[in-house]
Amino acid sequence: MQVALSTESPDLPAHKCLALGIFSDEKPPRGVCGFIDWRLNGFISREIKQGRILGRFGEKVIIPFPGRINTEILLLFGLGALAESNYDRIYASAYSIVQVVDRMKLTGFAFDLPGDNRSALTTAGIVETMITGFFDYLSKDVEKLAGMTSCIVTSADNAKKIALGIQNFKSRVKDMGSIDAGALEGSFA
Repeated sequence: MQVALSTESPDLPAHKCLALGIFSDEKPPRGVCGFIDWRLNGFISREIKQGRILGRFGEKVIIPFPGRINTEILLLFGLGALAESNYDRIYASAYSIVQVVDRMKLTGFAFDLPGDNRSALTTAGIVETMITGFFDYLSKDVEKLAGMTSCIVTSADNAKKIALGIQNFKSRVKDMGSIDAGALEGSFA
């Protein structure tokens, strides 16, 4: 799996699928999801207000062709309350995200770092946990693991923390080089 980094405005890069975490107690949504909600003229907020999006842990909402952003599929995944956020929930969500992406027969997706700078979890820890969840699902099929690309959507300020998260993953998981973060090397300076 190749891992890339996008520090552009989240609505600009072309992504087949953009997966964003949504917390049940953040109304309106914050972080990257809040920005995308703003670009969609409050669409996500209206769906929350009408009870169609709850942000419950494990909830998945697929919004095809959302318009106004450069993605074909917006995938929202519920994380429950921000105060209850932990690495186990992040891992389960990451595993679920890549499972949904795989079931949609996609070979690439972009994702945010849920709760980054808003929870007690570290950026490096979130990255390590998400990459581990992706790896654990994809490692069941070597071809899928080799063919998948992912892109972390975040701010440029997070580059060193992301590098640390990937280094931590590499030191703890024997991925045999199957997670390729080489495209990020220029971002880690």
